[in-house]
Amino acid sequence: MVEESDKKVTFFSRNAIRCQICDNSFYKEELFSGGGRLMAGELAHDLRRIYEPSKKFGELFPLIYYIIVCPHCLFASFPMDFIAGEIVKIKPRLEADTLRRKDTVGMIFKDLNFTEPRRLTEGAASYFLAIMCYDHYDKKMSPTIKQGICALRAAWVFNDLHRKSPNENWEYLAKQFYRKSGFFYAQALDKEQTGAELLSGLKNLGPDLDKNYGYEGLLYLTAFLEYQYGSKQDIKSRVDKLEKLKRLISKMHGIGKASKSKPSVIINKAKDLYEEIGIEIAELSKELV
Repeated sequence: MVEESDKKVTFFSRNAIRCQICDNSFYKEELFSGGGRLMAGELAHDLRRIYEPSKKFGELFPLIYYIIVCPHCLFASFPMDFIAGEIVKIKPRLEADTLRRKDTVGMIFKDLNFTEPRRLTEGAASYFLAIMCYDHYDKKMSPTIKQGICALRAAWVFNDLHRKSPNENWEYLAKQFYRKSGFFYAQALDKEQTGAELLSGLKNLGPDLDKNYGYEGLLYLTAFLEYQYGSKQDIKSRVDKLEKLKRLISKMHGIGKASKSKPSVIINKAKDLYEEIGIEIAELSKELV
């Protein structure tokens, strides 16, 4: 006989979480692990892990449960930042921004409910809210790369929404968040290299939940997102940007050997991207002659 708990996908935490911004208490929804709920498939070019639907549980979306969101004031962040002591310093700013959070997210999503089991809409909204909240975090918390990861995951969830409801314009929002992610990734890399904002405030650079691709993943995604979603209106500017991307990728691709910090999957994807960029540069250069 199959236990009822073996059929469930999620559960709500036994202990309540207190929001440090509005003092509201609530329970976080978590995804059950094991039992064949998640069946890992291929790794996409943007480093998203694809999960195959199972016969017993159907299609699951582990990303939508990760961000903690206060149902009352919509303060949202990664779990480690939701309860961080640093929030005391930025509480006034996050508190003052509550109405903007509610109004802004309300323009895109209707009938959000963070007290009930999450849907894809709450999942996408959670990352959007976290991006807004990280505007107020101190630089030592590495907010820029966290915004980049949130924007990338939001794009993934918006693509899931598009697959489920292809007539709702979710695909447009997915592209917008891919572009936002590219902007944040480039900013995070620049700030790291200049010392303006280090990456040490985030131990796991993901970008997905299953594996940490670290600094190599950051380099790869910075190049990939600019290549796929960067501006293509001005040919000369595009070629200049692509040349910079080739140099960026060569920092990974030139070493050639896989290691713990440079897994073969990243090296292989970097090589493929390097070649694709080279082909586009050659084609665009012909138009400049």
